[in-house]
Amino acid sequence: MKHVAIIGAGISGLTTAKAFMERGYRVTVLEKAAAIGGVWEKSRSYVGVATQTTRDEYAFSDFPMPKDYPLWPSGDQVQAYLTAYATRFNVMPYIWFNVQVDTLAYRQPNWEIKVTDLTNQATQSLSFDFVAICTGTFHKPFIPSFPGSESFIKAGGQILHSSQVKDKSILRGKKVAVVGFAKSATDIATLSAELGESTTLLYRKAQWKVPRYFGNKVNMRYLLFSRLSEAFFNAPRKSLLQRLLHTAGKPLVWAQWRGLEALLKMQFKLKACDMVPKHRIEDQISCSLGVAPEGFYEHVRNGKIQAKRTEIVRMDGKQVFLQNGESISPDILVLGTGFTQELPFLEESYRKLIVPNQGGYQLFRNIIHPLVPQLGFVGFNSSLFTTLTSEVAANWLVRYMENRLSLPSSGIINAEMDFMDQWRRHDRPIAAEFSGTCIAPFNFMHLDQLMRDMGLPVKLSRWPHEYLKPINPADYHQLLRGNKQETASRPTTKAEYQFY
Repeated sequence: MKHVAIIGAGISGLTTAKAFMERGYRVTVLEKAAAIGGVWEKSRSYVGVATQTTRDEYAFSDFPMPKDYPLWPSGDQVQAYLTAYATRFNVMPYIWFNVQVDTLAYRQPNWEIKVTDLTNQATQSLSFDFVAICTGTFHKPFIPSFPGSESFIKAGGQILHSSQVKDKSILRGKKVAVVGFAKSATDIATLSAELGESTTLLYRKAQWKVPRYFGNKVNMRYLLFSRLSEAFFNAPRKSLLQRLLHTAGKPLVWAQWRGLEALLKMQFKLKACDMVPKHRIEDQISCSLGVAPEGFYEHVRNGKIQAKRTEIVRMDGKQVFLQNGESISPDILVLGTGFTQELPFLEESYRKLIVPNQGGYQLFRNIIHPLVPQLGFVGFNSSLFTTLTSEVAANWLVRYMENRLSLPSSGIINAEMDFMDQWRRHDRPIAAEFSGTCIAPFNFMHLDQLMRDMGLPVKLSRWPHEYLKPINPADYHQLLRGNKQETASRPTTKAEYQFY
């Protein structure tokens, strides 16, 4: 029986453990925190955090979220859901908590992992036949440095990453400055506007945000999470219908996006907020697409959030000097500056193959590198419903280990990695965010690729229903469990590959 190491017990680690266990493999999940959940675990999530997508999309294929959950579950509810998932599928007994992975080195025929037990600082070396890295895209908080920050702290100021804002009491009655415009920054600024003495939001540029309900009527999932909506994006490779849409139908594509922008300007009153983005919305939509917190734009308009399009230049005691010539004196500076993706434990020779000097991950299907043996990644294909994309990737990885995939030749695999790297850099720069590990908005394209590799069908229903309905994880329970029998494994031809 092969022994599989899974690094990380978040969404991706749990579904990967389940996938390997279902095939009879022995698994050990190594988790640095004291509980499961990854980014949803209490030590890594901020007060009031909730999902970006609804409970029906943000679920595993065979384990729906409870119907009594709100449509947008809280962080506590997501962690409870993940705990119930790990319990239901008997993953919990195989998780080693409070253990840090120090090094991961390949010593043929196995991987050796040196770990430190954080409860007693004891170290030991473990050996595994296969390793799945599931640390995901929110690995390490990014905390920028500012000249004079030490004097700010010495004067009694606090500098916190958004993930450190654990309780409302941190903000209550305080003068708060928040840096950033992504989800965590605007969430915390909105909460601070209701609790703090004053709130200042510092941001480089305005970004498009979407409402939970477009026009206060239509749930966002109907406009953003269907095959039809995905077709309006300029994909790296297109089907015949997509090519027609982006040539003869180009005016329709243009009108669709400009209409959406007009709707958002009107619904959020962006001109009154002086927050009209200067870039096209279709160039921004990806994993960083933010759902506007309820009340955020209203607080900007009424002055409860003092929004300033500027940056911090330096600090001198409690005084923070800004690039626009102004200065502020906050009690707390909250950095909604996101996370970095790192592999500090992986031996250098393989780390350089996977993450070259330019910083983007080089992975086929966002899962494996052909020159790195017996190693795969799950959760590095993040999306707005990572539960599903990680689950399908985990099933793909099991078949990869068992040599049951229908993959192209090594030459085509290398060409594909190079092609996607160039496409992210030059044709769609937003795709390079999260070090190139985000597959949104091409969620269906990615899932279809993985399903074809596994020799499985990609759709359950027929046109037009299949193209109009939002993503439904339950569909993939049927598809993954053999709605049709798997095709025999064979190399994919270059001609076939062009349609992926």
